[in-house]
Amino acid sequence: MKKLLFFTLAFVCVSVFAPAQSVRQIRKSFEMKMPSGPGDNGGTVAINLKNRYFYATIAGNKTYSIAYFNAIGEMMSPPDLSQLADIRGMWYSTALKTFVANGYGSTGWFTYVLDDAGVVYDVKPLFSGQLQPFPNSVGQYNQRENLVHFLKGSTVVAYDAATGKEIKEKTVLIKAGYTKKMPPPAGTVIDSNAVLKDYNSTTVIYTGMTNAEFGLLNIKTKEIELYSKADGLMTQKLKLPDDAVVKDKLNFSFCNNVYFLYDSRKRSWIAYR
Repeated sequence: MKKLLFFTLAFVCVSVFAPAQSVRQIRKSFEMKMPSGPGDNGGTVAINLKNRYFYATIAGNKTYSIAYFNAIGEMMSPPDLSQLADIRGMWYSTALKTFVANGYGSTGWFTYVLDDAGVVYDVKPLFSGQLQPFPNSVGQYNQRENLVHFLKGSTVVAYDAATGKEIKEKTVLIKAGYTKKMPPPAGTVIDSNAVLKDYNSTTVIYTGMTNAEFGLLNIKTKEIELYSKADGLMTQKLKLPDDAVVKDKLNFSFCNNVYFLYDSRKRSWIAYR
């Protein structure tokens, strides 16, 4: 029963506990090869809670590819699907029973129209305006609180998924690189608006793991660092393989307890666990 409960919760893109160790090696699990076409940057990966497929995108244009894959990375969608909107982040809304996505810049948020097989065939505007910090900001959904999180400098900001409004009291200051054992020195002032050096600047992941809710991609050390929303301090490091491809923007995602990096050379999303 406990094993069944774990996997059920994992499918909503969160975990209920954090591993005890502070540093853990993660390894390639499977690969999702996108259809051939234009675009060099991976946008996001999200899971459809109806058909349990991973939906993955290429960022940069509404004509770029969206595709969906089974749990071992086999493409199950037609090879010629386009996103229909220039999106960055995407998440499945249990209330709307479809995907919601935040678009580039001021294009707003959209909902997708899917057929019974899960094929994307239309988009509809949901909220207008730049409901995100920066044009390329990638939204990550927090189902527990019905929030969408974005990275803004050294902070994680939150928007109400039901209204698109920012909830300032939910902002978390991330103390990048600092832990409880090695907190910021007394008197340290963190510029919350400054873009974090050596980190992916467009994407913060939400894991749902207690005391390790938010994740940043350190492109210098090739590690995913997990931070507590309670105090913004790092609690874990996930060490990526030496051959992992890391980028300073986009190309990074998390869903269903899987970490994803996009490798443009292979035109593939690589899954790590």
